Amino acid sequence: MNTPTAPPAEIRLNAWTGVEEAHGRLSAQAQWWGAGQAGMPQEQQVLEFHPEPALTEWWEPEVGYGVLIRDDETSGFTDAQKAAGADAPQPVQDLLAAREGSVVLRWSPDAGLDDAHLRRYYADSPSNDPAIGLSDFGVAYGCLPKYIAIIGGPEAIPWSVQYSLGQRHAVGRIPLEGDALNRYIQALIMDWQNATAVLDRALMWTVDGDVMTDLMRAVISQPLATALSPPPLAAFREIVGAGATSGALSEALQAIRPGLVVTSSHGLVEPVEPNALRATLGLPVDQNHVPVTVEQLSADLPGGCVWFAQACCSAGGAGASLYTTLLEPQWTAAATVEAVARCGPVVAPAAREVLGRENPVRAVLGHVEPTFSWTLQVGSTGQSLGGRIVTALSRRLYEGMPLALAFADYRADVAQLYYAWFTLQAQLSDDADEGVLDEMRRIRLASLDRQSLVLLGDPTVSLPPCRATAAP
Repeated sequence: MNTPTAPPAEIRLNAWTGVEEAHGRLSAQAQWWGAGQAGMPQEQQVLEFHPEPALTEWWEPEVGYGVLIRDDETSGFTDAQKAAGADAPQPVQDLLAAREGSVVLRWSPDAGLDDAHLRRYYADSPSNDPAIGLSDFGVAYGCLPKYIAIIGGPEAIPWSVQYSLGQRHAVGRIPLEGDALNRYIQALIMDWQNATAVLDRALMWTVDGDVMTDLMRAVISQPLATALSPPPLAAFREIVGAGATSGALSEALQAIRPGLVVTSSHGLVEPVEPNALRATLGLPVDQNHVPVTVEQLSADLPGGCVWFAQACCSAGGAGASLYTTLLEPQWTAAATVEAVARCGPVVAPAAREVLGRENPVRAVLGHVEPTFSWTLQVGSTGQSLGGRIVTALSRRLYEGMPLALAFADYRADVAQLYYAWFTLQAQLSDDADEGVLDEMRRIRLASLDRQSLVLLGDPTVSLPPCRATAAP
């Protein structure tokens, strides 16, 4: 065995410094350099490999759950208090206590925030403004949770923030305050233990008879009815056409007590004084053009159900119409969107009522503003565009997937639509082809339609997995 050779007292490099040959002595830690260590050996902890958590597991720190509230920089609360939600309504504080590890997010235009950023405060670190859709998921510093519950109506945190979050986050809005907020959050914390809905039953109520309702039935209701027919459900009832009256809906809801309720109809938008319209906005209109009242829906929708309301303004209005220059002013379409705009940012009264009553529903899915006939089909091929909704409300919902995540593919289509829009925009010139402009108009409508289908309620709500039963 060869005897190790001691290092020289001084080493030299084949480098000239401009003054002399580079040379020097070895450092005190040099003996460990050959072993690949920077200094004296230290105890090493082997990191355990673990798979990435599933996005359905909102409680995992790498996925994350948070509440989004309106920020008030003049409140006098410290960053640490804001990080803990000390200034949040008491029901929200109860929710944070029940869901350990959840984070509090903030938004306010007074803080210089736009629709693309939220604010996070920390107990022991500076606040920051993570970018929506570009930040890592989770609850660690600088991250944004995958699941975000917006607390308050659009007058506090605009629909546009919810639209922005909806592209990559599982987002819902709890548009309540006071006792109504407390009732909903306590039902959520208690996992809907007092629910009266029978969760493996579904009801579909579909009005038809004119161009728009016939199209909604063909694109969404009929395919969804096929997907929901037993199995996997224990019971499914469909009320269509002449039978789709207000009374029939009430009778069926009381008899079946379904866990999923789907209504497809026009939504009531009478061009009346704004306060009057806010009280009736988006109510389902039955086969005989009779609106189903807020009181009836509140009395009949079973506690703990999910209500998908396919109708104009069934979730509310944004307060500013994006369609002013799209529509000729002398037609009722223009009058409709202008009447909604005059109401200001608002949540539809039926949705707000059934979420905040005693024994609330789990969630309401509805539209802000109207759906256009153009957006339900691909113009060039006639392809129906309701498949994502059908999958979300059948296979994914009854696999037990959180409702906000079940619609992820539907919302991801917005990115594809915007890509198609920008591709066409590159072709524009002073003598742009009229066909290009027509297609850009349709694509913009379709993208706006998708982003305006919103979830009212907590984004983590789900129905228990429904096991298919063998045919007799």
